[in-house]
Amino acid sequence: MADMRKLKTLIPFYELEKGAQDQIYHALDLPFLKTLAIMPDCHSGYSLPIGGVALLDNVIWPAAVGSDIGCGMCCCILTDIPASAIRPQKIQDKIFARIMQEIPIGLGVQHEKSQPYADFESATGDKKFDQGINARLKFQLGSLGAGNHFLEVGESREHGCVGITIHSGSRGPGYDIADYHIKRALSDDPDLPRGFLHLDSPAGQAYLADLRFAQQYALDSRKHMMRRALQIILEEYKEAGKDKRFDMRVRKYMEQMINENHNHAIVTPDGVLHRKGATPADVGQLGVIPANMKQGVWITEGLGNEEFLSSSSHGAGRRMSRGEAKRKFDVDSHKKQMRGITCNVDKGTLDEDPRAYKDINRVMELQEMIVIRTVDHLAPIIVAKGSETTEKKPIVRCAVCNKTLVNKKGEKIGNVVVDDGLLAKLGYKERGETSKRRISFAFCEKCYKDSR
Repeated sequence: MADMRKLKTLIPFYELEKGAQDQIYHALDLPFLKTLAIMPDCHSGYSLPIGGVALLDNVIWPAAVGSDIGCGMCCCILTDIPASAIRPQKIQDKIFARIMQEIPIGLGVQHEKSQPYADFESATGDKKFDQGINARLKFQLGSLGAGNHFLEVGESREHGCVGITIHSGSRGPGYDIADYHIKRALSDDPDLPRGFLHLDSPAGQAYLADLRFAQQYALDSRKHMMRRALQIILEEYKEAGKDKRFDMRVRKYMEQMINENHNHAIVTPDGVLHRKGATPADVGQLGVIPANMKQGVWITEGLGNEEFLSSSSHGAGRRMSRGEAKRKFDVDSHKKQMRGITCNVDKGTLDEDPRAYKDINRVMELQEMIVIRTVDHLAPIIVAKGSETTEKKPIVRCAVCNKTLVNKKGEKIGNVVVDDGLLAKLGYKERGETSKRRISFAFCEKCYKDSR
């Protein structure tokens, strides 16, 4: 029977959907669970509900971190650039167009050229696994993805200046690392329930090491995008040119950047702390809590409430599934919701309609001055989100090295070799498998020869 004494919740339990309640009961049954804290944006997820924080006794739980390891928020407040400077629609349109063009945004979208980054070497020693991660690691660094990830330019309530917020994670590499270890955890430590690992076992230590790599990769990816976004804003703000002062301003903003990730596992003196969609809120720690496309983001300061494992919500939380939102809303009503904000509104962002999320005011009320205090709010001016329709033409990439063979303009960059049989052997289905993501796979000549 679930030990309810281990449960600390910031939201009345009866307000939670049944799926989330069932996942909470399951977690409370675990003999090695010390405390489970539930945030006010909680909703059902995979294994542990999103908005759940679990402290385990010397056990690590890959599924409680989830598939987007290191997903989090970065925010820069540009106190010397008044928001009024970018309010003219012509300037907004130019900034938005440059963000969408210069930062890879959308489902499956990545850089056409690899970015400098260290290779991944799994602590498991699995070289085939390494090869799969490294095939797209450097192409996806500094790319936003889709879903609830966004890049937002807003106005600070406290300073009246420009603020830039980015929500993104570890992209494909993080997903693959999570998937690999979640599957291994089903059998690696058989004396534990399926899906759990002893922290000190070889499998547990390997997951922890690979997890830390993915967390750092996610942060470095956000930094990569933030630098580019800062450069775009400064260049359009006319006051700055590409000189030393320009570079110094970017560095200054980056040094002052707020960063937090809300999907992670941390080893503490009290046990292994897992946050799945929960913002760290230690004493004085700044956090970023987004609402939805329409209502902006809240900047918060943690109060270090240990009863709730020094955590707060990571957003408003969904009140309906993505599928339900797409069935319920249409593009015209979606556009009305977003009136007055420069953004991309299409079928691909219907699942991110503000009405698909819980009431952010209620969510903030349930945690204000309990685990956090609000110190600022950024009202959105420009919102860039990726979607299935962001990229109009399919990209063709090599299934082995991930090199772009046909770019988004439809231009052929290298010789394309099509072999559906070999693709199937490598774990791909037919080339149409990823047509929804507007990506197809084939082979470059070198990899085709090496793979046969």
